[in-house]
Amino acid sequence: MPNHTYEPPVAELLRYGPCRSTNANDWPNYGQELGLTADHVPALIEMAQDDELWALFAGDYDREDEFLDADITPDDALWAPIHAWRSLGQLQAAEAITPLVDVLQQRDFDWCWEELPQVFGLIGAAAIDPIDELIPAKIHYNNKVTLIGAFGKIVKTFPELRDRCVEVITRQLSNFKHHHRTVNGALIAELLDLKAVESVPVMAAAYAANKVDEMFVGPWAAAQIELGLKQASDFTPAELEIRYTPAQKQRMANVRAYLDRQKSKSPGAGLLTRREGFEPAEFKDIAAQAGVQKLSEKAGFGGEAKSGAKKSKKKKK
Repeated sequence: MPNHTYEPPVAELLRYGPCRSTNANDWPNYGQELGLTADHVPALIEMAQDDELWALFAGDYDREDEFLDADITPDDALWAPIHAWRSLGQLQAAEAITPLVDVLQQRDFDWCWEELPQVFGLIGAAAIDPIDELIPAKIHYNNKVTLIGAFGKIVKTFPELRDRCVEVITRQLSNFKHHHRTVNGALIAELLDLKAVESVPVMAAAYAANKVDEMFVGPWAAAQIELGLKQASDFTPAELEIRYTPAQKQRMANVRAYLDRQKSKSPGAGLLTRREGFEPAEFKDIAAQAGVQKLSEKAGFGGEAKSGAKKSKKKKK
């Protein structure tokens, strides 16, 4: 390896090969298969942050020969950071949280958005306070949305932590005036998923102040219906409609115009999903506001990495 030397069993992750499912339930048991333990946490953190491995992941194969000289196949090695953070989650390595948040901020890949909340979910109680501290920090709101998503994963893994997570989310939402509207939307989305009827007053206040991105989470009427407090018949059609900001309306118009242009070029062409790799230029922020994350041009799910220098890490669907 050019700058990092990993010892077994951590080194085996360099040859483990492509990641398949992003669902934590489908991840290999790395500790059982490779014998990874708490003693290997520092090396796993280093691997998860390894710039050279992430360069491969981004399709930069300029140093391919150096990997090959070390008997490491670049198409396998590029997946090592993901295997590393999965292992850290399974080892419940609380000390990995801050480094992994750094990875989230530095790497514009959908794998980060999909998997890191699940990693934090596996870590459990020890992840709650660090995430709580990061929500008001000066990081991009899209990354905050990803971090907020970890609360639901924590509760899924550790149901006994539900009340503690609800308390943290509700307290953060009570500061809605200081958060980006999309962050408030993400907080409310988690409360709705957790059926947090105890948080209704705070949610109502955020909506009343027009500090909730309804494109992300829906209108207050819909939230009340989801919580089982009201029925659709209790509201007028206008109350059930999402209140879009002027900027969102313009972005939506841009997207519709783009799709119309594409459809005229290719009859039958429809809107591709995020995992199918669709992202016109107009989707810069609207994706996050619609409840999905912004794609990197190089990011995607599906097949393995292609062979050859300066390649993209995997085929797009």
